[in-house]
Amino acid sequence: MEEKRDWLQMPDEIMGGMILQRLNAIQILESVQKVCRNWRRICKDPEMWKMIDLDYYSCISNTKNDFGYYSYISKPKNDFDYYSYTSYTNNCLEKLTKEAVHRSRGELIHITLKGFGTDHLLDHISRCSSKLNYLHLTACDDVTPYGLSNALKRLPHLETLELYEFHVPKEEDIELIGRNCPLLKSFEMEPMCAGGDVYARAIAKSMPELRHLKLFGLMDDRNGVQAILNGCPHLESLDLRRCPYHDLDLDLDENLVKLCKERIKDFKYNISESDED
Repeated sequence: MEEKRDWLQMPDEIMGGMILQRLNAIQILESVQKVCRNWRRICKDPEMWKMIDLDYYSCISNTKNDFGYYSYISKPKNDFDYYSYTSYTNNCLEKLTKEAVHRSRGELIHITLKGFGTDHLLDHISRCSSKLNYLHLTACDDVTPYGLSNALKRLPHLETLELYEFHVPKEEDIELIGRNCPLLKSFEMEPMCAGGDVYARAIAKSMPELRHLKLFGLMDDRNGVQAILNGCPHLESLDLRRCPYHDLDLDLDENLVKLCKERIKDFKYNISESDED
């Protein structure tokens, strides 16, 4: 008869490093750590919290709540309408994020927030995580360009910044990002609407160490591309594709396209080009 495996007796390095880290922060904080004392002890290890990935829509469980979502965050007993429940969920996620950051004990290096977040939360993260080198924000409607710039002042080691469905920043906001993050190597941005070549000029002025740049649907003409080539001499990857639902390909003359391909290993500007091309 095959001997049954006792999951509670597995070595910490296997349980923590190979199994529990495959789960998201919400699953660990709301479920896994409550299984037993040993798992709770492992879940408090700062090594578990060097990378945090929190997504509003990934708070899933096996049962739907009253609003049709699968959620680890249960609906309170009092009656909530949809918008009140959304606000309640956002507040819960902020508390969970702060707890996860607290458990990292200053060792957090990588964080992703999707669908929630505020200036206050970003400020808290930056004050507790000076070693952070990767920050991704998607659809964080309550994070403003000012709040982001203020937080980045305390993140001098940041190397990767990705902003999707973000409030439209001003040219000076982009320059502040570059000045506050002198080690920035990778920058991706897709704001809620196009901002033109002012972004390209700001990037060229303030981010000379970039190796990867993606500006989805933002470039207007060759002047912005030329500014990036002049201001970011170390670029290895440049993605300037436009949104296929709203815009045509970026109109560049043959000489500039040739120059980009000579200077940059991975250059994309046509909507027909996939990430695998």
